[in-house]
Amino acid sequence: MQEKNAPKLPDKNMYSYSNGLSSSHITSFATVSFDIKTKEKMQKLKSVVKKIVKKNIKTPEKLLEYVEKSGTRVIKIAHADKILSYVKEQEGFITPKSGFEALYLNLVLNKKISFKTPEMFVLRDLPLNIYVMSHQFHKWYSYKMKLPGYDETTQENFKRVFEFADPKKVQELSYAQIMSLKEAIRRDSEAIDFVLELSKEQESSAKTLEKIKKGESATV
Repeated sequence: MQEKNAPKLPDKNMYSYSNGLSSSHITSFATVSFDIKTKEKMQKLKSVVKKIVKKNIKTPEKLLEYVEKSGTRVIKIAHADKILSYVKEQEGFITPKSGFEALYLNLVLNKKISFKTPEMFVLRDLPLNIYVMSHQFHKWYSYKMKLPGYDETTQENFKRVFEFADPKKVQELSYAQIMSLKEAIRRDSEAIDFVLELSKEQESSAKTLEKIKKGESATV
């Protein structure tokens, strides 16, 4: 189904879309030109998040404190994983929801009736793994910086991404929805790459420290 606010086709060789966060263009050669502001945000994101995470590498709970101080609610509840599974979500950062999924979460988490939820973190009250937390923190920070791929429709499609391996499912999506879905996948990939890079740096630092303790050269 075509999005209500999707812009008109400029010409037969180019299709433009906007999801309210960024804009891209699809040419007849299937190339994508990203908004300069989005690129700038992505560069800033990586620098800022890396600085915050490395500062709290030994105290991942501080990242949750940072999230709360920024106005995003953090909910710790028993069986959070099972609760979230009913709306096909996992523990960690949850983007805003509406409709019956929001109603369900509000009834279980907030004991109230409402068909809308803001962004939030939902997880069990267990010790935090710095790498899992870093992945979720990166996604949350991306959302707060208004990078594309976090609107509700796109996130719902993202949860069903493997269904789109079926050509018939792909045909149900508009160009705008397909491109937004690619953005959501890109955001998740960036978060994963961030964690992999962080883990490599920490492993390298640990090896260097071990060499220093042994009186060896610190050159890695």
